[in-house]
Amino acid sequence: MREDIQRLKDKADTAKMKYHRNLIDRETAKKQIIPYAEAFNTRSKEIAKKYNQKPKLLSVAAFLR
Repeated sequence: MREDIQRLKDKADTAKMKYHRNLIDRETAKKQIIPYAEAFNTRSKEIAKKYNQKPKLLSVAAFLR
C-alpha cells in the first residue's frame, strides 16, 4: 500500500512542479493530484481512527501551495 501511495505522491509532486513552472494549467495539475489526495486522506482517516485522533486531511489547494 505504501508503494502505491508513494507512486501517486511522485506523480503529484511532478504535477505540482510543472504547475509552478507554468508548463500545465491548474485543471491538469488537479486531475493528477486528486488520486494522491484521496489515498492520503483515506490513510489519514484510518490512522486517526486507530489512535482516536482527528485526521489531518489534504486538499488540492493546500498541496499546490
